Amino acid sequence: MGDDKNTLAALHNDVEVAEPKRGRFLSKAQTVILGVGLALLALCAPPKEPVGTVKWGDCEDEDSLPGSQCGYIIVPKDYFNSSAGTTKIALGKLPAKGDSSKGTIFFNPGGPGGAGKPFVIKRGELLQTYVGHDYDLVGFDPRGIGETRPATRCFDDLFTFVDFKRNTILERSYDFPTNASIEDIRKEVLIQQREADSLLKTIFDLCEVNMGDELKYMGTATVVRDLDFMAKALDGPDALINLYGGSYGSILGQYLVNILPDRIGRVVIDGIADAVAWAGKYFLSLDGGYQFLQPPSFQAGPEGCELAHSVGEDPSEIKARVESFVNNLYYQPISVPNALHPGVLTSGRAKVFIQLALLRPSTWPTSASQIAAAMKGDGSHILDALEPKMYLDLERSAVTCNDNPTFAPPTAEDVVDELLYVYQNVSRFAFAVVTTEPDAGCEYWPVTPPERFEGPWNHTLSNTILVLSNTEDPVTPLDSALQVQDLLGDSARLLVQDGPGHVTLALPSFCTQSHVQAFFSNGTLPPKDTICKPDITPFPEIGVQSTWSAEQRRVAQAMAGLHDAMLDVRGVFKLRV
Repeated sequence: MGDDKNTLAALHNDVEVAEPKRGRFLSKAQTVILGVGLALLALCAPPKEPVGTVKWGDCEDEDSLPGSQCGYIIVPKDYFNSSAGTTKIALGKLPAKGDSSKGTIFFNPGGPGGAGKPFVIKRGELLQTYVGHDYDLVGFDPRGIGETRPATRCFDDLFTFVDFKRNTILERSYDFPTNASIEDIRKEVLIQQREADSLLKTIFDLCEVNMGDELKYMGTATVVRDLDFMAKALDGPDALINLYGGSYGSILGQYLVNILPDRIGRVVIDGIADAVAWAGKYFLSLDGGYQFLQPPSFQAGPEGCELAHSVGEDPSEIKARVESFVNNLYYQPISVPNALHPGVLTSGRAKVFIQLALLRPSTWPTSASQIAAAMKGDGSHILDALEPKMYLDLERSAVTCNDNPTFAPPTAEDVVDELLYVYQNVSRFAFAVVTTEPDAGCEYWPVTPPERFEGPWNHTLSNTILVLSNTEDPVTPLDSALQVQDLLGDSARLLVQDGPGHVTLALPSFCTQSHVQAFFSNGTLPPKDTICKPDITPFPEIGVQSTWSAEQRRVAQAMAGLHDAMLDVRGVFKLRV
């Protein structure tokens, strides 16, 4: 007890030194008691769990699936510096059906910023229907996200990132008249870009103050090391790594197979982002278009799509009306007193709404009706849909900025000129994408990660991976998937789904699903140059669902639900009907 007494005495002295700071609230006697209590808590605290500890138990969430398990694994905080200590990765598991399991499929729902643990314990049966029931499905919260520690906390609990950016350009997006000359647009957005630069610098200064070096452990390369560690811990030292990832999950997959090419088992990536640009460039050129303003959307006329004025109306006329409405919002924003958060519908917000709607073709009839309502003066549906669903802090930036190369802050003129080039030559949604894909500001990132991967991206893998892509994905274009195929050669097999939306689940395809299941089941790859078609259209009256069997309906519903859940986790709005 001698050492204990010395500890208590030392703590007592520490408390007395700190007394002036606490004097307004506690008496001297109270501070002594508090100090003794803290010392006893320290003496009775359980020992730190060693690296490799894995614990599972029942999930506390009321809506968790029967049989699902929740837990964590203790991993090195820094795989290149053991003195950095350990950290805890949150896990959720839905066991394989039957008496045995072929191992673990790790799941990443996208983002970055999407938490895998709650997805699997609450929606894992949708994923099982898609990939098969032979494996344990394990969702994990990547570094800085969800329940994994350390969490990203640039803001305190009383004032979140959402509060900070509300009604700033980071939320309302760039506002300019589309019918103006490029010179006039440039003048308008330059002012807004300078506002954005100041806001972003403030954000990352807060990150440095409130988190310091903890920020540097949240990059994709470190998450790859976690996957390797978890696969060995859960499935054995020689177990290969199996992964299903969509959107940002495709970035994680590309990092994984090129950092650890000899550790690859069954890997499927969907909605392919350009990892070469992600790791090596500041700006990404993203494509997009008004797919839902094209045939066959208007074959049924106003009854099928409220933006149409007549059956068989020329889509170009509808597109012109919508663009005129969006342009006029710059000059006359709509007051929206009846939204969840009363506000103003601006041109910038309307462009963001349309750009996000393109990701979810199943919502196009509803999207069209929401735009039609706004054109009649009610912008509440659009503002409500744009309420943030995630990124309550800087979870996304904690990943993307650790992955970005370091670079000097560009001038506002340089940023605007780059965006204007994309606006003129690639996508009219270039400025909206800055808001919907919030990756700007990494020039102000205050730390350097222990590992940053920049290639090469053309390794020969221990097993061929399956790459999935839509032909008309507005966020991750087919070109990115073709690049992965070219770089990996025979180590990648590309399956193209001929349809719109973000990731192939955007419109269910039994063809795509059958190839994914066969791949996970026994490694069977689709034939080269396979093209699948969706089995459902965005406009139900044009579909053929009435001919499906009960099993096909079940599978289609699971795929549609999986897509909804992935985009909800990613932060894309779910339209209210």
